[in-house]
Amino acid sequence: MATTKEWARLLLNIVGLLSNAYGFLSLTGVFPPDIGFGGLFQVCNNNIKSFEGEKFIFLTIIGLTLATVTFALKVIRFVIPNALEGIYKSVAYVTTPLEGLITLLYWPMVIYSKDLLQHQEVPFVLPLPLDMSLHLWPAVLLWIDFLLFDIEFVRSKTHIYVIYIFTLLYLGWSSYCFARNGFWVYPFLAEFSTIGRATFFMLCGNVCIGMYEAGKKIK
Repeated sequence: MATTKEWARLLLNIVGLLSNAYGFLSLTGVFPPDIGFGGLFQVCNNNIKSFEGEKFIFLTIIGLTLATVTFALKVIRFVIPNALEGIYKSVAYVTTPLEGLITLLYWPMVIYSKDLLQHQEVPFVLPLPLDMSLHLWPAVLLWIDFLLFDIEFVRSKTHIYVIYIFTLLYLGWSSYCFARNGFWVYPFLAEFSTIGRATFFMLCGNVCIGMYEAGKKIK
């Protein structure tokens, strides 16, 4: 029979799923009907309606997708203990620091200047509840779950390797999309040289690993 702590964990992860669902549904136009964000997928240079990578060029959307998978796996493992063990550990222990990085990067940048993250040709305004569902709640809920409820965590070099591999893959993916689209998904990336951009990505990877190691020590 499930303990009170296990029920609390289930509730936390259901809240995470609902928050992410709100984010996804808002981005696809289900609600609210017009948030000003969809224009970025409809307009770019020369009024092209779509561009290489579409939504999945954004680190936020990649992170939100991985966080949704993680929340879903946690709910499944409540119903079927120890189910999908390998997949769960590979996804959850990489997604948690990744979402932490997204939150750490996003809020200082958007407070300082939204122009770092949005193209002036296609400005967007996110309602605060949606902004938080995309850039705050996934990280907060995943870290609460990890620090308070996750008793299965064991540090693994595999997690470190996966973080570095993901960093290199996203660098390659964003560079490929730039080559096809003619613009960087986040304007601030255009300010770097090629070496500077690669250095920035690797620094972000190291920050992710620092969060991972810090989480281990706190636990």
